Amino acid sequence: MNRKVNEMLRRLELKLIRWRIEVGRIKVDPEVLPAALDWVNGEIAALENENAAYTG
Repeated sequence: MNRKVNEMLRRLELKLIRWRIEVGRIKVDPEVLPAALDWVNGEIAALENENAAYTG
């Protein structure tokens, strides 16, 4: 159960980071903005894939 809660919290944290980047609350150089969003989205996808593999 702790694993699921930790993954859920990490996913929410990453989604909050993505939102803050998108609305400008986290300042990101426009040249690296696409890479920053790709990284956050990749981390979220990795968590979802890890969770799917864990639940089988």
